[in-house]
Amino acid sequence: MFFIAVQVIHTPLVLVTQTPLFLALQQALADPAAVIAVIALYLGLLAGLFEEIGRFLVFRYFFRRRDIDLSRENGLAFGAGWGGVESIFVGILVFVTMFSYIALTQQPGVLNAATGIPAEEQIRVLLAVTPLDILPGLFERLMALTLQIAFSILVLAAVISARYSLLVLAVLWHTAVDSFAVFLGQTQGIIAAELSVFVFAVIGAAYLWWQWRRLPTGGSRS
Repeated sequence: MFFIAVQVIHTPLVLVTQTPLFLALQQALADPAAVIAVIALYLGLLAGLFEEIGRFLVFRYFFRRRDIDLSRENGLAFGAGWGGVESIFVGILVFVTMFSYIALTQQPGVLNAATGIPAEEQIRVLLAVTPLDILPGLFERLMALTLQIAFSILVLAAVISARYSLLVLAVLWHTAVDSFAVFLGQTQGIIAAELSVFVFAVIGAAYLWWQWRRLPTGGSRS
């Protein structure tokens, strides 16, 4: 519920501001890579600010008003739910895209006019997709879920200890993950982007292992 609430504000803001910013950067910066870098940083920062501050507000106010324990178990469940809903939305987008593409393959004239590529060639590309082509997306979702749980635990620790520097760290960490993924995906390809997410996910798993023993367990009040 809270993930959706955050995206109701976050997503329209991205849609409204991304194109004007991109056009302005193209005029101001001669290097295309620099334009992509700034856009990636902007998108990553927006995601970090909205999602981590959203998590903070939920832990700080909603949990306490509902008398929900600020425990490591609840933090883990909340992070898994947040990342799980995100994965559902990603899955829906992929399904809609695939369904639209398959539907368009039944109208060769539309495909040819839209892309300039013969429909038969596009169909061959689609039929050439194998399970190995799908696995990177599955692994990305697993890595993203690990990171969403790590972000949630970090923000939970910020609320419990009243150390708001941890909230800033969560925002910066989230910004770095998304920024590197966008920049590398646009400049080096999807494999490089996935590798960067993998590295951050390993760091997230290590953080979870380290922090888990330091947070209160279920049944304690914070």
